[in-house]
Amino acid sequence: MPPKKPKASSKEPAPAPVPEAAKPALVAAPPIVPEVHTVAPPIVENLLAPEFFATEAQSISLIQGMISIAFSSSRYDYSQTPSVLKKVTVSRVVMSPVGAQSLAVRLFAFLDQKGFGPGPKDPKQRQ
Repeated sequence: MPPKKPKASSKEPAPAPVPEAAKPALVAAPPIVPEVHTVAPPIVENLLAPEFFATEAQSISLIQGMISIAFSSSRYDYSQTPSVLKKVTVSRVVMSPVGAQSLAVRLFAFLDQKGFGPGPKDPKQRQ
């Protein structure tokens, strides 16, 4: 066995105190101001964007300030005999509250226009 070397002193001299005048002054960062768009950006159509089919909105939740909508579809599980109908989550959409409000308003307006809204069912009574 080789002889053990003596350990070096683990204590180093403490750094000299920094005078107050030499310390950098803390400067407050400017406030974050969100951009306000007065003109809607152009829509770029993506023909390769994925699509999904859903039979219902399974759940809607608020997670860390974002609205999450889970969509599901009813599907048969043929791995069992007899086969069993199950709800399977097929996709989720996560949006800001402002985006979710816009979706809700536009969806209700569309459904009402197509005769699925809570208004009169007779098209002659619609304005």
